[in-house]
Amino acid sequence: MATIRRPARPQDAAALLVVYNEYDTAELGQPEMELSDIVGWLAIDGSERIVAEADGRVVGYADVGANGEAETVVLPSYAGARQLQRELLDWVVTTATAKSVGRIEHFAGTSPDGAAALLADAGFVHARTIWRMSRPVTGELTQPRWPAGVTLRPFERDRDGRAVWQVVMTSFAGTLGSHLRPVEEWSTPVLDQGSEVVCAVEADEVVGVATPDARQGDGHVGQLAVLPQHRGRGLGLALLQECLRRDAAAGLTSTTLTVDGDNVLARRLYEKAGMAVVTQYRRWERDV
Repeated sequence: MATIRRPARPQDAAALLVVYNEYDTAELGQPEMELSDIVGWLAIDGSERIVAEADGRVVGYADVGANGEAETVVLPSYAGARQLQRELLDWVVTTATAKSVGRIEHFAGTSPDGAAALLADAGFVHARTIWRMSRPVTGELTQPRWPAGVTLRPFERDRDGRAVWQVVMTSFAGTLGSHLRPVEEWSTPVLDQGSEVVCAVEADEVVGVATPDARQGDGHVGQLAVLPQHRGRGLGLALLQECLRRDAAAGLTSTTLTVDGDNVLARRLYEKAGMAVVTQYRRWERDV
């Protein structure tokens, strides 16, 4: 069945959620996306995005950013799903080349028969493993113990938005797989889509943050960041415990987060808070 390609539009968000839910269930074992995620991504400038339509129905999507992050998703029930994903991967490589992107990054599940095989055929190699960790938040939870001089204050975007962005960018700078994002690009999928922000301050300076929200019925910590000079004081653990406590208060039954497979220190921190690995993802890369 022939498809047509066109630029993705904000009004495609609901149709794309259907594609993502079916694709992620087949590829990763569970849905991963919320409508707000897609709305936020479609609002970010600087990426090339297309959808594939068959008989007026959206059956595929591809994007590639200036930083090399790319994605291809195809409705598994579509008759030509694998061939369409191959074609979308070709589009990603061609578009990245035109944008002078040096390296493309694309996530996939662990099944050798899924997107991994298509990525390998397209010249990608498995570069990193990402863990999804989870823990129940029912029953008694450990109360956070804040380092001396550190307190929480309610997040106010006008006052704290740029400081929170700076903590996140500084905390992750230089880590493998991280990308420096302009404040507007970071804010769109985080602050504009209603993620909560936990602000830890000392001497009126934001020194640690967490961005919890609800995803697929669970709590999810999107970002957990502590300024390098404030690490080793238990602040990261306290922030995570605060997120667990808030998720429990909201009636959620578990909290999840993702962590780079090579980040041993972060994994130990999360395990100390009672989290365990439940799913693995793989990042594939290729030079262009």
